[in-house]
Amino acid sequence: MIQRLVALILLAICLVSCGDGLDRQQVTICRQTLPAVNLDAEKIYVTKVSPAPPPYMVRIDYRLTQHGQTSPSFVLCGFGPNERNDKAVELKILSTPTEIFSPMKLHILNRYWLDRHDLSYPADPGPGDTEANVPEVPKALAYLLQSVANGLPNMAMTMLIAVAYALIFGLVGRINLAFGDFAALGGIVSVAAVLTMLALGSNSLALNLFLAALFGVGLTVLAGKVVEHLVFAPLAFRSGQSILIATVGVAAIMRELMRLLEGPENRWVPPIDAMPIPLVKAEGFIVNVTPMQIGVGLGATLLALLVARLMHVSEFGRRWRAISDDALMANLMGISSRGMLSQTFALASALAGLSGFIMTATYGGTDAYGGVLIGLKGLVAAVIGGIGSVGGALLGGLALGLFEMIWQAYLPIGDRDVAVMVVMVVMLIFRPGGLLGYAESGPRQV
Repeated sequence: MIQRLVALILLAICLVSCGDGLDRQQVTICRQTLPAVNLDAEKIYVTKVSPAPPPYMVRIDYRLTQHGQTSPSFVLCGFGPNERNDKAVELKILSTPTEIFSPMKLHILNRYWLDRHDLSYPADPGPGDTEANVPEVPKALAYLLQSVANGLPNMAMTMLIAVAYALIFGLVGRINLAFGDFAALGGIVSVAAVLTMLALGSNSLALNLFLAALFGVGLTVLAGKVVEHLVFAPLAFRSGQSILIATVGVAAIMRELMRLLEGPENRWVPPIDAMPIPLVKAEGFIVNVTPMQIGVGLGATLLALLVARLMHVSEFGRRWRAISDDALMANLMGISSRGMLSQTFALASALAGLSGFIMTATYGGTDAYGGVLIGLKGLVAAVIGGIGSVGGALLGGLALGLFEMIWQAYLPIGDRDVAVMVVMVVMLIFRPGGLLGYAESGPRQV
């Protein structure tokens, strides 16, 4: 069952991620050329961004206002390695409807326009048309909707980590504090997989993403099996808090190993499927959402719902509930506690690894310490929903995600994480069992 679920996860990722494959860095550079090739323009409105046939890579269609008249135009951009920075790309070919730029004009454009950040004139007309044909809404609502769109990846990661915590705690009443570091491992491995495929010359977005997810989730599950076998399983069914201390040690070891393996510099890839889609506008401000934001938000929610459903209708779920309710009686009926722990840990590790893949696909990667905060927020979400309840973890992840989105839309974003911790403290005081957890007024012995 676990293998089928992991395969379903990877298939869903592949389907969600099949987009046009445009590189956001290339699109930005191409868009920044528009004021340079239209120096006397009064206004420039980008209307469409699309792939271009070789040797070009990006086509940008736009509307140009000159001397009170508006006319359509376009540019075609081709790119190659940057000779001064091997981690960046450089504009190599540029065409407009009237000319193909010569090597000398391209050199001047790159050196004295695109590489300068102290220009007094506008170098970027923006990602979209401020007169886009989308509904007009109040500005406060537009900011809220943009905050919700920006927060979808974080909500997805929080939800998956929360479900991972709930799976383990619901089974044996113990917490693995290293799940955030499992997510960081999944993110780092996903970056390595994408960079390896690009170095091998692969230009298939779907293939690169599928292999990144496969290796990211697969190696995270392998690491989880090692941790479960050597550390978690020997302590999980014993009394006391030794398992918490052990998993803190595991987290510290994993961070140091990832830091050493990653090297002195963090590796990143350009965010994938990051082309903005306009939704609504307000006084010149356009609310945009990217295909990846939509994909990871919907994908993670559906996956969490699927896991919650499987816990009620599958043989795995029935055995999990039997161990959770009465481990001794379940053992007497032939259900192995160690076997169920191994399977549950594999599923929880896969969810954590998928969170790391989401970090790579959305933000371009993570570092060795990037999983600390997401792991902590996943634990907060699990506590809010009712730790030990998979459905509660799903609800807690959604609630925490919405809370963060609303906070960052209207209140100082620097205080957001402090507010999240305050929410957890309030929940532990007034509802220690969470939204869907046990109903006793006092805390349950862990």
